[in-house]
Amino acid sequence: MSIDRRREMQENLYAARERRSFQDRARADRIVGLWAARQLGLEGQEIDAYAGSVIGAGVAKPGGRGGFDKVAADLAAIGISNETVRARYAIAMDEGMSPTYSIASANPLYA
Repeated sequence: MSIDRRREMQENLYAARERRSFQDRARADRIVGLWAARQLGLEGQEIDAYAGSVIGAGVAKPGGRGGFDKVAADLAAIGISNETVRARYAIAMDEGMSPTYSIASANPLYA
């Protein structure tokens, strides 16, 4: 295998991992955004709009942390702690992860 072909394969693998990571973060932002919208007392289409704004905030800030920052700030106003938001994100990341990254997929007892 040539060095150029190997480099191309590594770049493709890196791009695929980055794409999957982005998708996983966007799913977690949506899951937490839907939960946060309900905590804020939003209803109907407002819930989806809020979840979309959380995804947008996550995309807009380098590192994908914008969604967390938005939800944490919005929920702090009603007394929900950053730790609670962080725990929700941890759960959402596990739920929203691509199947190849799922914690459950690593243990045959969860299959």
